[in-house]
Amino acid sequence: MNTIPLTLDDRKTSYAVVGGRGCPGNFPVSVVILNRGPRIYRAALVQDILDAGFDSLISVETGRPSPELEGVATRFPQLRFILLRDDVSVGEQINIAMREACSPYVFVIWNDMRLASSALSARFFDRVAELDAACLVPQLSSADGSVVPSVMHPALAGQALRCVPLPPAKDGEGSLFPYDYCGIYSRERFVLSGGFDWTISQAYWQLMDFGMRLWLWGERVSHAQALKIRYQGSPPDTDLTPDASYARFWLKNLAPRHRGDSAYLPGRRFFRFLLSSRLGPVEARNEFLAARTWVKANEYRFKQDAARLVNLWDPLP
Repeated sequence: MNTIPLTLDDRKTSYAVVGGRGCPGNFPVSVVILNRGPRIYRAALVQDILDAGFDSLISVETGRPSPELEGVATRFPQLRFILLRDDVSVGEQINIAMREACSPYVFVIWNDMRLASSALSARFFDRVAELDAACLVPQLSSADGSVVPSVMHPALAGQALRCVPLPPAKDGEGSLFPYDYCGIYSRERFVLSGGFDWTISQAYWQLMDFGMRLWLWGERVSHAQALKIRYQGSPPDTDLTPDASYARFWLKNLAPRHRGDSAYLPGRRFFRFLLSSRLGPVEARNEFLAARTWVKANEYRFKQDAARLVNLWDPLP
């Protein structure tokens, strides 16, 4: 696990793409549907998306192909399927879908969600450009209509970082990361950022790593008030266990310091990492050196460090 990826192309995953009509290009947003649990809501979601005006859809399929896949493909020729041959994290599924997407923006949604509005106006897409964010996150609500606290604000608890989930309050409000991976991503900025780190397997820390990296590199994750999505069931549980994924997140995002116009990983950080990571000295050293190599490769992309980001956090643009 020592090497930290620098680009999307650092990982080659085997997959096939079937169905669909290629890249129509009539709409500025491609839709990526992630799948979990039963697929009982998928056809209704696809119809909602098409009715809203989207014309390029990708469904990411994990495990054995669903028996309904052929019928869905016949019913919806605008829908392409990515068939994964390996078990990969959600972040890596999105990385793969970004390679296949055609549009400048990519809307990521789960199969157990539904659009809460029947259509998105041209004015909405003007607003997407105005907000100028790397990712726009929606207002999420549960099946009973209650708003999910999904805008993530950072806070310091001693020397540790924690996230405070709050209901969205205002259009353009900042969020540390896209809750449940859901949102409209700028494809160009996603690719430039390196996408999701596939070596961080735990979903929460993978999201934290992605969001923190965007903010530390001068990008924004913002709330788009007009984008409303409803869960068909319960929102997913969040696992905050500080495991090996947290250790890698800490090294990449919390340990670097920004000075002048670049960032570096101070050598004194190693001893704190060794004591808290539960790794042996050799493994901890290898992890630390891998992170130092990654920070050095990206040193001029950092515009601030974590301490400055949290201390000066301003959720409004």
